[in-house]
Amino acid sequence: MLQDKIDLNENVETNDSVTEARKLSFIDILVPVLTMITIVNCIVILILVMNIGKKVNGLEQRLLLLEKKALYEEYEAVTVKKEASTVSDDSDSTSEVSEAADIVAVAELEDSYEWNGRENSAATIRRVYFTFDDGPSANTDRILDILAQYGVKATFFVVGKNGYAEQYQRIVKEGHTLGMHSYSHRYSEIYASLEAYKEDLTKLHDFLYELTGENCNIVRFPGGSSNTISKVDMQELIHYLNQEDMVYFDWNVSSGDASKESKDADQIARNVLDQINKYNNVVILFHDAAGKTTTVDALSEIIEKILESDNTVILPISEDTVKVQHLHE
Repeated sequence: MLQDKIDLNENVETNDSVTEARKLSFIDILVPVLTMITIVNCIVILILVMNIGKKVNGLEQRLLLLEKKALYEEYEAVTVKKEASTVSDDSDSTSEVSEAADIVAVAELEDSYEWNGRENSAATIRRVYFTFDDGPSANTDRILDILAQYGVKATFFVVGKNGYAEQYQRIVKEGHTLGMHSYSHRYSEIYASLEAYKEDLTKLHDFLYELTGENCNIVRFPGGSSNTISKVDMQELIHYLNQEDMVYFDWNVSSGDASKESKDADQIARNVLDQINKYNNVVILFHDAAGKTTTVDALSEIIEKILESDNTVILPISEDTVKVQHLHE
């Protein structure tokens, strides 16, 4: 009996030894296998990294070549432009000087023109029309904000500019009148001939229609119908507008902000408020340009004073507005 127990214990110990040996044998195999797999993975990753590095380097080289090509093309374009400008320097300089002189002359006229048109003295309500030329600009949103604050509408005689789609659309959306001034606002081009004027105005009309859906038919001539810059008889241009069922408006009150000489907000306000009582239909000339910040600063005071006046309203220009025109056909 005792011997049987001894034999049984020996068998158990033998089995345990075999199991332990098997475990050691499995671990001895597993460790090298895992090591080998790790090494293989590292090699694969290294190969991938090297390939990626080659591709990145190749891409950088291609980008560098493209950049050099672009710089070379730019250099060629500049060179060609310089060569071409050398030929036409004299004529271009003369043109620029002439255009600058035109701008000064028109600004002086706009600031000083005195209207002597007919007035309806029997009118019981004074109608005031705020008009802004030359926009949109960096000041347009400020102008629109102020007008919205007081609940009044105005008229914007705009030119053709890229990058101001929201401002053109906002003018229409908020109930203001979108009028046409010119597309290029270059007097030497616009007033070179009747055909040149037609082409410029048509381009502006189509530009505004595409942006806003507004079929504009209210016009202000650059420099007014009384300008002395046009090479075309202004009566021809007025006749053309009449044929196209378009109506033009000048002004009878100037804010005095046309010239490059900066005027402070108080001066601009006085220029306007001192003249309003002369007329029952008041068309005020302002300018919506980046440099006209004092014009914007003066608006609140002007609006408040007008709204405080008896029997006075501020309106946008429409086809039914009494025409304030310097010339007539």
